[in-house]
Amino acid sequence: MKIKPTTAAPLLLIVVLLLTAAGRLIPAAKLAVNGSPYLSVIVIQLLIFALPAVFYCTLRGKEFRRGLRIRPFSLSSVILIVSASLLIISGAGLIGAGMSAISPEAFSSSSPVASAGVGFGRGSGVFDGLYVVTAFALAPAITEEVLFRGIMLTEYTGRGIFCAVMVSSLAFAMSHFSFARFPIYLFSGIVLAAVTFATRSLVASMIVHLLNNIYVIFFEDYVIYLAKRQNVSSVLILFILACLFFIAAIVTSFEASSLYKTYGKTNADSSYLPDRKKRGSVLKAFSESVFSPVFLAAVVIFVVVTYIT
Repeated sequence: MKIKPTTAAPLLLIVVLLLTAAGRLIPAAKLAVNGSPYLSVIVIQLLIFALPAVFYCTLRGKEFRRGLRIRPFSLSSVILIVSASLLIISGAGLIGAGMSAISPEAFSSSSPVASAGVGFGRGSGVFDGLYVVTAFALAPAITEEVLFRGIMLTEYTGRGIFCAVMVSSLAFAMSHFSFARFPIYLFSGIVLAAVTFATRSLVASMIVHLLNNIYVIFFEDYVIYLAKRQNVSSVLILFILACLFFIAAIVTSFEASSLYKTYGKTNADSSYLPDRKKRGSVLKAFSESVFSPVFLAAVVIFVVVTYIT
C-alpha cells in the first residue's frame, strides 16, 4: 500500500464509523436469532471491526502484520495488567459518576448494555452469563484492540508515541458514538495504548479491555447508583474509587518503568520508535495528524451520527 499510513489509517476509521453507524440502524428485535441475540452481536462485531482490519492488514503486507504486537505477554507484565485494569475501572467509575450527574439520561441511554437494546437477563443462569461475556465483552475486546491498539497505534507510532496514543484513543472514543461517555472511552483508550506499549503485547491490552467490559456489563449500574445517592454511601464509594485510582496509577507507572528498564538491560528491539529528528516536535506531529482532512472527515461523521441518533 503506497498511501501514507496517516492517511490510510483515518480512511480505515471512516469505514469502521460508517459500518458502526449502519449497525446502529438495525432494530434490536431483529438481532435475536431463535430468541438469542448473542450470535448476531458477535457477527456484527466481526463485520464492523474484524473484516476491515483483516482487509487492511492484507493490503499493508506481511511486515506490517508482524508489527502489530499480537504476541503473548511476559509473566513480568502480570502485575501491570492487573493494576491497569483497576486503573481503567476506577477511573471510568469516577468519570462516569461525574458525567451521570451532569447528564443522567444521556449517560444512562448510552450504556453499552442499554445500547445493545437487548434484555439479556444478566442473572438468568451460568450459560447465559457466558454468552453475555462472549458477545458483549470478549468479542469487542479482541476486535477493537486489533483495530485501535494494533493497526491505529502501529500506523501512528511513526509520528511519535504521544501522537500514536492520543490519536488511536480519539479514534477509539469516536467509534462508540457517545458524547456523554466520550471522556470515559478516551481515558480507557489512553490506558490501553500505554499497556500495549509497556508490555509490547496486544494480548495484554485485550485482557485489560475484557476485564473492563465485564465491569461495565455487570457492575457499573450498581456503582453509579451508589455514587448518585445523597448519603454517606455515595461519599464512601467515590472515596474508595479515588483511592483505588491513585494506588492503581502509582503501581501501573512503577511496573511500566520496571518493564522499560528490563528492555534497556536486555537491549530489546526498539526499531519501531521514530527518529526524533525526522518526526519533528510532539505538538506538530499531533496537530498534523488530528487536523488532516481525512481524520477531520472522521470527526464530522462522529459528530453528525452521534447528534442525530
